[in-house]
Amino acid sequence: AGGDLFGSVFLHWVTGITFMLLVTVSVLQLREVAHPDILARVIRPQEPQPDLLGNLLQESGTTHTKRVLLSLCIYAALLAIHIWLPARLLLTYNIAKYLPLFQPKFCHIIMPQIQVPAELFIFHLCMLGVLEKYKNNIGELQHHWLLFMGNHLGMTNQILPLEVDKFSLVGTLPLFAEDASKTQLENMTTTNTDVDGVSMEGRNDDLYPLWNNLLSETDPSKREETIRSNIYRMDRSEIPQHKKGITLQDGKKLLSSHSYLRLPPASATRKFVVKTSDDAASNLLPTSIGPYRLKQGVSPRGQRGPKVTSIEVWREVVGKAIPRPPEGWDDLGVGGAERHGRWAWGDEHLSEIENSVAVRTPFFSDPAAPKWRKANIFIQLMAKMIVLLLISWVAISMVLCTALNIPLYTGHFAMFLLRIPNDCVHDPFAFALGVMLLVPVIGATAKLIAASNDGIRGVISLLWNWVKSFKPYQTHEKIKTLAVFFTLWLVVCPAQLGFLYSSFFVSVRHSYEWLPDASSFLADWATGTLLLNSWAAMCYFQMFTKKFWADIVAGEGQGNGNENRDVGNARVMRDGVNNVARNAGRENNGQDNNEDEQRIFTWQGKDGAIACAFESIKAFASGWEWDKIDKQSLLQDCTLPVSKHLAIACAVPTAASVALAIPLANLFRRQIWPTAIFRSVSLASILVDFVNSSKHSLQRWFQAAHRIARDDRYLIGEILLNYSPQQASR
Repeated sequence: AGGDLFGSVFLHWVTGITFMLLVTVSVLQLREVAHPDILARVIRPQEPQPDLLGNLLQESGTTHTKRVLLSLCIYAALLAIHIWLPARLLLTYNIAKYLPLFQPKFCHIIMPQIQVPAELFIFHLCMLGVLEKYKNNIGELQHHWLLFMGNHLGMTNQILPLEVDKFSLVGTLPLFAEDASKTQLENMTTTNTDVDGVSMEGRNDDLYPLWNNLLSETDPSKREETIRSNIYRMDRSEIPQHKKGITLQDGKKLLSSHSYLRLPPASATRKFVVKTSDDAASNLLPTSIGPYRLKQGVSPRGQRGPKVTSIEVWREVVGKAIPRPPEGWDDLGVGGAERHGRWAWGDEHLSEIENSVAVRTPFFSDPAAPKWRKANIFIQLMAKMIVLLLISWVAISMVLCTALNIPLYTGHFAMFLLRIPNDCVHDPFAFALGVMLLVPVIGATAKLIAASNDGIRGVISLLWNWVKSFKPYQTHEKIKTLAVFFTLWLVVCPAQLGFLYSSFFVSVRHSYEWLPDASSFLADWATGTLLLNSWAAMCYFQMFTKKFWADIVAGEGQGNGNENRDVGNARVMRDGVNNVARNAGRENNGQDNNEDEQRIFTWQGKDGAIACAFESIKAFASGWEWDKIDKQSLLQDCTLPVSKHLAIACAVPTAASVALAIPLANLFRRQIWPTAIFRSVSLASILVDFVNSSKHSLQRWFQAAHRIARDDRYLIGEILLNYSPQQASR
């Protein structure tokens, strides 16, 4: 800090803002993952801030002070729990000495006062991009984790949103009191209260008291408790009955399309109708009360008595967990929760997803239970919450420790394979290199886990079923193509590239060491494998094209648009009709140009040689489809050219080093090291091989340059007239 005050302050700021961003994104994701009754009414969702400065100035200083103090307490507590405490434990038990994060290595190429802020700035931009693109993956991890822990702790229906699978019949009660049995009327009283200034004493006393009580109560939770406390009075069916129900346009699942039951008033007959209106003056009883659904029915009075009008009470049967968070839920555009599927905030309209969520099982489901039972439930709940929080803290600490150290281990190993001296190891570069090498592995693992639907056990079962589904091919041509491809790509090409790299950048072995031992061969092979597959990945993603870097700088899709516009302009220029000389030249050379276009070959992009070979292997391995093995894509366009060019790049310099070392030493009267000869001849042979392989491209470039020079000398500034044979004869 004393030598670079700005770098120290910038480092602390980037670290702090990164931690705050991770916490904020994780909390917002957790709000959407948990059941809406838990966090959706407490945590405010992300909102658009078109005038952030104006909103800040409108608030009072007291409000800002309260918010700052509350945020400070929350972030300080999380910082102590997830950063300070794990680091302290690692240092206390001497585990930190085995972790590269606690033993950083730096190698500054330029002034640290310039390099450190530049690296922090790049890291901050990368972090913002990664969080913006993959923040929903954090929510998916939270969903799978809470689902896993909820299944083991028996808390899934208490912490996660579940869909309503069907409805189960709880029981029936008569609509009118005179149809009820003595047991059903025992200790049953009607609540006479005022609702919106209307006296409930005028309600129909002929109705069963429960329905009058539900009409007189406006609190949904009390209505639910009223039904729950009268379940023992209901007539139950000996055979369990279930119904699927229907889903309304707003996502709510009911037994029928009617949202209300209109009960008869005091002067009405023993008849009632179903109505969907919410008219306050018409004794309307909702058909959906918490997890219960009400439905008009007819049931026998007693076991063999006459049938009477009754109301059936059904209860939700929860199904599987609803995958959260939904795609695009954090869109700050027009629509809000109803359009984007996030949990509603304040007076927002509920989305279809939120309306379809089953009612959460409360932690204390029976408020009227005795105190000893409540105490027992409270102790069990606290034990489950402590286990959940403790295991979650351990999991988060392990994930953070792994995410910070595994890329460093991988980067250090890659730099070891590249023969980089220990003094030149730079941990920020090693971390970035390790992340790039681990991303394909993590992506493939995530796809396997997602395809298995059963965690690690599902992955093992999936792989075993894939092995068992192997189908041998009848002919040997496809097997020979596959064997040659894997031999060249996995053994020959990496060994050649590793030998070329080590000989060029390290040193050439002496004449008696041309037959390497197993350790040096494995080292060269590992280096070649790393370089070869890295080059293949960069070719697949077109990292050697201007379009790739233009998309990174200007935004995704912008570089492609510029490229398309340039191509369009080039076509217009090429197809111009006023340039008579150019058109005539093209007509004369049309056949040659067509032949050149047929020979156009590329290594990069989704249509390149690397991508075609990869797609062929992928199609074969996914379903053992032997017909997908293409000899042209795997051998002639991919591995054979690579092996041929590597063989030339290795054989020519090696032979030159052996043959010219002693003669050159005698000629110049001093010792000539084989490494210098190898490097010089390698550069020359690679250049010659490149020119020979690119002769068609160079020829087209030379023809284009020749046309430009010809146009500049003979055509630009001249007035061109259309040739007419009649005018020429005159």
